[in-house]
Amino acid sequence: MVGAAFIALCVLSATSWLIPEATQGGLPPLERQGIVFGAIGLIVLLLSRGAGWRGGGRVYAWLAVASLGLFGVPDVVAEYAGGSVPSLSRVALYAMVPVVVVMVVAAGSASEGETRGARMSLIPALIGLGGLLLVLPLEFSGSVRGWIMLTIVCAAVVLVGVVSVWLHRLLGATRFTTAVAMAGLANAVFLLLWSVVHEQMAWPWSGLASAGSLTSLVDAMEILLILWLVRKMTPVRFAARYFAIPLLILVEGYVLERPELTVRLVSGTVFLAAGAGMLLFFKADQEETVLSLR
Repeated sequence: MVGAAFIALCVLSATSWLIPEATQGGLPPLERQGIVFGAIGLIVLLLSRGAGWRGGGRVYAWLAVASLGLFGVPDVVAEYAGGSVPSLSRVALYAMVPVVVVMVVAAGSASEGETRGARMSLIPALIGLGGLLLVLPLEFSGSVRGWIMLTIVCAAVVLVGVVSVWLHRLLGATRFTTAVAMAGLANAVFLLLWSVVHEQMAWPWSGLASAGSLTSLVDAMEILLILWLVRKMTPVRFAARYFAIPLLILVEGYVLERPELTVRLVSGTVFLAAGAGMLLFFKADQEETVLSLR
């Protein structure tokens, strides 16, 4: 079940670039994302009828903060860094997330043996990172704004790595429907308020209809799968998606566009596949012990 969900998430994320832009409607990306998060939060809240909301106010608050670090804040950074840090460079930078996750897990280990077990995952994380950098070399503006945006993107990468571990622990101690509703509503409020302040948000009915478009449906499915998999998979294994998704995009791009094969492209793809596979299937009893909440 977990494996099938992980594959579904990677396929959805990897094929989203194939969805025609015409289906995205007239809303700005952050505004549309805010509406999607709000719809998820409200629907789950109504279906659960408020079950599981008694007590635990502090946990809910931390859930909201952690979910913003995983979704809302990176979305805002991606939107405003796009002119200085191209999307392919951002993908390459986010390949550092598994390295950050491994370091956070190792730092939180209770014993030397557990720390050593967590650090064993650092090798495949670095292999995957090296492979992606071979395929997608970093490109960014050399201006002052470019360096500032690059620094902000790097900070977002570290944030995602840290909150991935944190959210795994929080979700394990909370009813899943409650967590989804909280994450959806928190991100909706954040993204829509940001849109009001920075984008002079206007909601034409034609634009609002895009919230029910194919793109929005795919986004909603990805959000739900991510939250469920953050809960079910250890952070190190789930971080393999930062290698698996680009790997699938490379395969799709080769099948559809037939680019010329080079030593660099083949080597990078092999390293990327090796890093993803090792993170997913490497057996590390120490890691499981560190991350278990039982």
